[in-house]
Amino acid sequence: MAREHDEDHCPLAAVDRRLGDLHRLWHQAADAYFDPDAFRVAIQGAIQTMRSVTFILQKNKAQIPDFDRWYGDWQKKMGADPLMVWMRDARNSIEKEGDLEAHSFVRAEIVASYLENGPRIDVPAKLSDAPLKLVKSIPVGALGDHIRKDGIVRIQRRWVENTLPEYELLDAVAIAYGKLSLLVDAAHEQLGLSKPRPTNVETGQAFHEGDRGGRLPCMIGHADSRTLDIWLATGAPVEFETIERRLDLSEALKLEARYGVKPAGVFGVDNAPEERLRSLFATARKMFEKDGHHIMIAFLLRQGKPVDIRELRPGEHGHKYLMMRSLAHEVVIHGADAVIMISESWSAPYNPAKPMRRAADAPDKIELLTGTLVTKVGEPLYLVAQIRRDGRAVKLDTTVERQGGSHYLFAPVYEVWGKPVPKEWIEHPERDGARER
Repeated sequence: MAREHDEDHCPLAAVDRRLGDLHRLWHQAADAYFDPDAFRVAIQGAIQTMRSVTFILQKNKAQIPDFDRWYGDWQKKMGADPLMVWMRDARNSIEKEGDLEAHSFVRAEIVASYLENGPRIDVPAKLSDAPLKLVKSIPVGALGDHIRKDGIVRIQRRWVENTLPEYELLDAVAIAYGKLSLLVDAAHEQLGLSKPRPTNVETGQAFHEGDRGGRLPCMIGHADSRTLDIWLATGAPVEFETIERRLDLSEALKLEARYGVKPAGVFGVDNAPEERLRSLFATARKMFEKDGHHIMIAFLLRQGKPVDIRELRPGEHGHKYLMMRSLAHEVVIHGADAVIMISESWSAPYNPAKPMRRAADAPDKIELLTGTLVTKVGEPLYLVAQIRRDGRAVKLDTTVERQGGSHYLFAPVYEVWGKPVPKEWIEHPERDGARER
């Protein structure tokens, strides 16, 4: 991953190169995460390099119009940011006093919900009995039974510095990198230049800025590589396979012949996310009525245009908790401001006597084809058609639209958007079982 620029001879090339050095040092630290000495060298080198980015920028002040006023505003902004102040002080400490007091911890937590509300503890890097303490904290009753059946123990290695306990150190540097890259972007714009765009150097794919806060996409979700997920029910590792495929346009004629759908028109012609959902759901109906089933698929949109498509294949209910957290990372990476999910679902009346019962286990459940749109701004839109089966024959009822509602599945997406999670999601997360995918 790199920041590429349109201009052949950028007057701020030296600044761009030093920011690139910071990015490379960050990756060296990530690669050395389980080697304490190598991690220390790389992460401290990254922190020291941060300061040189601004030094070189100031050295080029003569090239930037109205530099003193412009840069003064940025200095005030950075000076009011606790993390950037810490980075400045940490750099001074490294150079004048010695190494940071960084310590390796293991975070163990139970994941049994789409919400980030499970119990967790941080212990020194040797695991000791940390997971056992969590297991012993599981309550008795319906909630405890649900956790033991579908819950996952997530164990994650973390480096934390004494004076910055609220951050994982690699993530703190990634966030600080992002803030510096926004400063460098603003310097380009002050010169009348276009700002560099994040680009995958292997594929050439360019990413929109979105809500990454200046971070490159490769700096998001990096904790997954040092995380072990274990099923509470069996003690076996939770395993996932991610397969990336390019769309094969040669299949378009076959799809049109089978479903009577022109691929070019699947997303409709209106950029409004609501119209995208309606068009995609109309296509989903045709495909379902032909095949008798429908996959679980997510469409990520930015300003109404699709930026990523992902099929989800959860084997167990607990898989969905992790998959939706992973999808939330992709929302940030692609700068998505809307997500559409289409899938089959079970629905059943909520039974307060069995608050944790899943809809799939209810005797009075019904089967639905559903399409849900959630957006960074605005209320969700929910499309639903009941599925009627008679032997091999299958039929869909008329599509019904509903505005608003609680869609617990998207809680991780709401969190990365900084969108308040509805109060009822926190107070009654068990109601998610009344309608589940």
